[in-house]
Amino acid sequence: MISLEQIRLLESKITRAIELIRILKEENGTFRRGLETAQKRMKELETLVDGFKTDQREIESAIIRTLHNLDELEESAATGRKADHAGGGAPTAPTPPVAPAFPVAPAPPFARPAAPSPTDPKNPTVPGGQEPRPPKEELDIF
Repeated sequence: MISLEQIRLLESKITRAIELIRILKEENGTFRRGLETAQKRMKELETLVDGFKTDQREIESAIIRTLHNLDELEESAATGRKADHAGGGAPTAPTPPVAPAFPVAPAPPFARPAAPSPTDPKNPTVPGGQEPRPPKEELDIF
């Protein structure tokens, strides 16, 4: 026969099992919400990665096109130089100067350097107003 004590022990075990089931259901709900949030974020990141891949392909194709254009320009310039040297090609018009991308301050006026003194031992002049000679004790190797 079943005693009263066995029934109380069974009741306490059932109560603990019910409490554990309730806690596990709460944790399960929390984990499911976290999983949904993580999956949404993962989809957002996958979209970003796909966008980056598309941008990367566009950048690579633009670089390849630019390199191809530079190669063509280099080849045409080399061909033009060969034609100018070989056949004395028609003179080309000078290219106009390109404006800088940033403002440039005007160059300061250059002052003409003073003529060296005939008595200056570092810059002796040659009689007759010719260019100065380097001093005899120094070697001009460059």
